[in-house]
Amino acid sequence: MSTVQWHTLPERSIRAERLGLIPLHGLIAIILIGTTITQVMWLELTPWWMGIAALLWLIYFIPRIVYIPVLRVKYMRFRIDEEFLIVRNGIFFRREVTVPLVKVQLIDSQTGPILRRYDLITLDVRTASGFVTLARLDRAQGDDLRKQVERFAKLEEREEESL
Repeated sequence: MSTVQWHTLPERSIRAERLGLIPLHGLIAIILIGTTITQVMWLELTPWWMGIAALLWLIYFIPRIVYIPVLRVKYMRFRIDEEFLIVRNGIFFRREVTVPLVKVQLIDSQTGPILRRYDLITLDVRTASGFVTLARLDRAQGDDLRKQVERFAKLEEREEESL
């Protein structure tokens, strides 16, 4: 059993995820309100189906913005050792992805205004067969992870050249 510690997402990633969802869900709310007002004022229709649409949106929106970010922080884990990056996530359907560091071809880091505000970063670790996204990592943690992967990739590159 490996003694390498499992890392989690920082608590401030909850606020960042919630803040990132506001524009999309705000637009949906404006569209629902606008179509309801249009139907009542100009078309003189009873918008009963808009009530159903609003209820369905609320059933999706409330868990998505209140509970899912908290559960993501609680259940998402990753670790890196000398050979592998291992990512575990999922609540009901658990998923574990093991990426051999030898196969890493690209490490892409992304940050936007919301992530910068909370000092977070998103890393995409890509191989020939797929990729793993580590969203809303602490910036220092993400930089360390990136350096570890780069350092291992350079060591492997040197070993191949010496053969």
